[in-house]
Amino acid sequence: MMRFCFSVMLATLLFSSCNAPMTHSTATSAGILARTGVSIPAPLAQLPTPLPPGLSLDQPISSDDAAAIAIWNNAQLRADLAAIGLAEADLKDASLLLRNPRLDTLFPVGAKPFDLLFNFPLEVFLQRPRRIAVSEAALNQLAQSLIQNGVNTARDARLAFTDLWQAEQRTQLAAESVELRDRIMKLTGARFSAGDISELETIAAKSDAASAIELHQRSIGDVQLARQRLSLSLGLVVGQSSYRLSPPSILLRSTEPLDVLLEKTMSARADLRAAEIAVTTATKRAGWERRRFLWLSAQLSSKGVGNSGVLSGPGLSFEAPIFNRNQGMIARAEAEVESASRQYLALKQRAAFEVADARGQLDQARLSFANIRDGVLPPLERSVRLAEDQYKNGDVAFLFVLEQNRAWLDARQRMIDAQAAILRAQAQLERSVGSK
Repeated sequence: MMRFCFSVMLATLLFSSCNAPMTHSTATSAGILARTGVSIPAPLAQLPTPLPPGLSLDQPISSDDAAAIAIWNNAQLRADLAAIGLAEADLKDASLLLRNPRLDTLFPVGAKPFDLLFNFPLEVFLQRPRRIAVSEAALNQLAQSLIQNGVNTARDARLAFTDLWQAEQRTQLAAESVELRDRIMKLTGARFSAGDISELETIAAKSDAASAIELHQRSIGDVQLARQRLSLSLGLVVGQSSYRLSPPSILLRSTEPLDVLLEKTMSARADLRAAEIAVTTATKRAGWERRRFLWLSAQLSSKGVGNSGVLSGPGLSFEAPIFNRNQGMIARAEAEVESASRQYLALKQRAAFEVADARGQLDQARLSFANIRDGVLPPLERSVRLAEDQYKNGDVAFLFVLEQNRAWLDARQRMIDAQAAILRAQAQLERSVGSK
């Protein structure tokens, strides 16, 4: 009988070892690298440097550099990636080789004979493969979700880079605007003293100059806030990181057709893949729950019988599924399948909208940029030069020259905003499609 029990345990051990799953996954790092072109450091717990190899804060950083630093060093992304260890632990728990057997014994005290019952669970043969399959699917789902977190981290870094670059450019223009409006205010004051204009015009010039100063001061604060947000996104010490930005490159090439982008999205978006796996996971869990009502154990009973000594014999123990057949958990698992399926369909619709919306914003921003660059700025630049030439010849007043310069500054501000809109739309489109 003891040999029978050992045979059962050995067979279970061999069966389990043949189906031992992998205890780790490299899908996340490979997926982030494929979609962003940036690798994540390993091991995650110890970083030799806060910057990827080849990058230095002593040199101006680009938008791509910001994305690379964020994926390498972003604290929240590293915290998210650490969750893989939890899923791997669940998988390890699901793939444990054997459940502990149970041993019940009664000692021969008085007239009570010796009694021993050795109970070994056998339902592991039926439940363990499905339990492992559910845990593996959950691990794959988490890995895909973390890939999307990496893509989102790169997008957020690019957006923060754009915010800081735009704030710095606005500050430079605001400083020029303050200087220009100060010159206008002084000129109007001189003309008022000479009796050429009324006091109302001087009040308007002073108000305009004060507004320019207020906008300049606000823009300086915007630069500080934008730098803090970018430092946080990059995983650098906020307030103690000094770095410069390199001018971003504006790409005006035509965007791929929407149907092509949508086809790429359906195959490249990691969150869509995670939603698909969620449906698979829920389906496998439902199949597992339908079989969890069966509890079967092998038994070896030994009992002292009078002068015959201890007699032993095998047996089976099972729970009769009469009243409870795990109906509640089965219903819950089936509801999870329906919920996961509907979530997947909703995510597909939202992904298609995000791609179409980002592509539309990119086309609109590029059109606005091209119109300002080709249709607005050249005439204003020419008008500034002509006004200066006419002022030198004595044909116009200097105030007219200043007004032309003010219009040119306003157009340059619109140019910066259009460039920033292109950069944001590009970052959003890459994130929406799921690849560069």
